[in-house]
Amino acid sequence: MRARLRLLLLYLAYWMVFFAVLRAVFLLFFHRLAGALPPGTLLATFRHGLPLDLSASAYLALIPFLLIALSTFAGFTRFAARLILAYTAGAVAVVALLAAADLEIFREWGRRIDAAVLQYLTHPREIWASAGGGAPWLLLGIFALLTLTFVLLGWRILRPRLLSLPSVHPIGVLPLLFAAALLFVPARGGIQQIPINQSSAYFTAEPFANQAAINVGWNFFDSWIRGLNRHDNPYIVLSADSARTLVDARTNANLEARRVLSVDRPNILLIVWESFTARSVERLGGLTGATPEFAALADSGLLFTRLYAAGDRTEKGLAALLSGAPTVPNASILTIPSKARTLPMLSRDLRDAGYATAFYYGGELGFANLKGFVLEGRFDRIVGKEDFPDSSRTSKWGAHDEAAARRVESDLQSMKTPFFATWLTLSSHEPFDVPGAERLVGADGETRFLNSLRYTDRVLGEFLRRGSREAWWANTLVIIVADHSKKLEKTDANVPYKSAGSWYHIPMLWTGGALTARGEHMDEIMSQTDLAPTLLAQLGIPGGERYRFGRSVFSAPKRPWAYYGFDDGFGLVTPRGSFVWEHVPNRITSQTGVVDPGDLRLGRAMLQVTFQDYLNR
Repeated sequence: MRARLRLLLLYLAYWMVFFAVLRAVFLLFFHRLAGALPPGTLLATFRHGLPLDLSASAYLALIPFLLIALSTFAGFTRFAARLILAYTAGAVAVVALLAAADLEIFREWGRRIDAAVLQYLTHPREIWASAGGGAPWLLLGIFALLTLTFVLLGWRILRPRLLSLPSVHPIGVLPLLFAAALLFVPARGGIQQIPINQSSAYFTAEPFANQAAINVGWNFFDSWIRGLNRHDNPYIVLSADSARTLVDARTNANLEARRVLSVDRPNILLIVWESFTARSVERLGGLTGATPEFAALADSGLLFTRLYAAGDRTEKGLAALLSGAPTVPNASILTIPSKARTLPMLSRDLRDAGYATAFYYGGELGFANLKGFVLEGRFDRIVGKEDFPDSSRTSKWGAHDEAAARRVESDLQSMKTPFFATWLTLSSHEPFDVPGAERLVGADGETRFLNSLRYTDRVLGEFLRRGSREAWWANTLVIIVADHSKKLEKTDANVPYKSAGSWYHIPMLWTGGALTARGEHMDEIMSQTDLAPTLLAQLGIPGGERYRFGRSVFSAPKRPWAYYGFDDGFGLVTPRGSFVWEHVPNRITSQTGVVDPGDLRLGRAMLQVTFQDYLNR
């Protein structure tokens, strides 16, 4: 039994060494980029790549682990040995081929290989030609050398041990099957709540170092499973030019008509409130008294009354708010690092304009590739769950909003100005386990959710009252906005699926000492994708046009509609009403008010254009 257990560990180690060699080959191939990194950062690519390496090794080891377990049965040992050696040689060849192709993909596209490359396999001549000159032969040589080396290594160290396994009682299959089952832990990246993803390899603001830390095989097959190999747009209804013209015709040119700030370069504190629905704000048509602190802040701020979330998840909201990215069906761009890194980003634009930047979240930064996204955003300071003491991590997800508020408040006192700080709250996420006495009594889901909003409402109210006494307040714009909405379990139980008012209507409030528009409402229909270009226009910073699906809401002429996406359809809000269209059954499934035929045409053009933009990234 011991011989078999040692063999299992050896087999895992074999793959770990293989992936370390692949990373070394990648760094050597791009030696100029690698040479520009500090030695410590270069070594750290191996250390931070270990979790993905171990995950990939565990997946690859599952079949051999099972075969070694079955080798306890009489007469099966030699057959299992041959299967394991053949499987290992085949797997080495496949991953080595991916690693060799990845070198050219990264050189041309600036990203690690993913399943998007599969769409080009029908054009082998073009693939060969695009590599240019002698590169194809070099890549083939690297592939052959890697494959030959590790096939021979496997033959040398695995074969004799496989063939010399001693006989054991068949009952020995049980602990070996248990060892195979344990592979679930490293494959998943541990027993934490969020499974491993590419974010675990991100550790620095140096993009090349983060890319080098990614496991090439894991990245490819993860993207394949997620459906990144889709290259057909199922939502085409118009020619590409016609669809784009229709979408652009009703988007303004970002010509600023009004400024609402008293200083040219104010500090900006962006508070992204988890699941903050308009249904919890009385003056937006929501429940009475659900968020009293927000209501009081709105009395002296600028309240945006007709803002709609781009999607229904936190990562979709952040992509829309910080990068102007609309939500597309059955996908989330933040979870595909190779696509997410092509997006513009507000934090980068402000950093380039001289802003100090920081990102705060009391939860796990590995969630939905959030860590990779904010690192690509060049935030100077990134604070996550691991940066809070154990005593503060009293939520299932991490540190509650009170602890995060104390950290943000402390940091802002010494932060270089002007600053752009983004704080993603946590406590109003399921399971709504907020600390302290219940503010709303009840065990049903809606009451617990509203109770969690009431908790964060109090935290933010107290935080901003303290902040108003700080030196930085006079030159600061504070923006409170939701990441997405949440349908109320009881109150909205019978509303139509994905309807705008209950599923996507969210609050946004501008306040702070740098705001000149006080006690006002902004009733323009707008989307989360409009925030970044609106801010850049207010600050006079160029680049708003790169947020191609957003516009400055203080500009004229207006764009009287807001678009949002979901699983396999979209919603559109206009001054006349709103509607939801679903791909299956290819019709409007619910509506309020009047739907003009041109509205449906516009919505379908927007769906076509946004999905194509996603595919092209």
